[in-house]
Amino acid sequence: MDVFPIRGRMSGMATTVGAPTARDRVADPPARTVPARRLGADRWRDPRLAVGVLLVAASVVLGVRVVEAADDTVTVWSARSDVSAGTVLTDADLVATQVHFAGGDEARLYLSAEAAPPSGVALGHDLRAGELLAASSLQPSSAATAELPLAVPDGSIPADLAPGDHVDVWVASEATGAAGGATGTATQVLSDVSIVSLDTADTALGGGAATRVLVALDDAAVAGLDETLATLASGAPVLVRRGG
Repeated sequence: MDVFPIRGRMSGMATTVGAPTARDRVADPPARTVPARRLGADRWRDPRLAVGVLLVAASVVLGVRVVEAADDTVTVWSARSDVSAGTVLTDADLVATQVHFAGGDEARLYLSAEAAPPSGVALGHDLRAGELLAASSLQPSSAATAELPLAVPDGSIPADLAPGDHVDVWVASEATGAAGGATGTATQVLSDVSIVSLDTADTALGGGAATRVLVALDDAAVAGLDETLATLASGAPVLVRRGG
């Protein structure tokens, strides 16, 4: 160990001081530890987490709506094969097809397959295989020589009546009896006529809604049309669908 003389000012004596030993060195301070941070309830109050949850929920709802929209289809009639204009349709000419329409108004332009396929009516234009059958493409068969429009009140027409169906047309009227009470009468004015088209738009008829129906008339019905119209003017028409 090296020794260095140090001379004191007052006494002149020399003092020796040695180099510091390991015991004399001051120990290094211990490293500072940072306590671990726990995720507590404050984590759930983070606005970023709330936004993330909302985005996930919105994605799920959007996906469900897309799937539901894909399943929202309507079954309508379409041509099984090419059909020429003027052809009187039969069941063999048509096939039920599921179609997704953008809106309900568009779906009403075509014949629903929920009802029986039209029969006894002819095509007004050529129909290609797979083409949807529009109500406007139908016309009476060659046996019909005229068409008669009827305004039929709600409740006086079968709910699923469709073009091609055959009906009897009755007229229901009310009269006042001798005692002042109302008496009802019903008269059949047309028998076994074919439905050409239906328009379910609301129309005024005695303060209520009605369906505009176009029926095909043959020569015999046209011959007695004056009497038919007179009877129709006395009351409201009622359509009775014929079976088979």
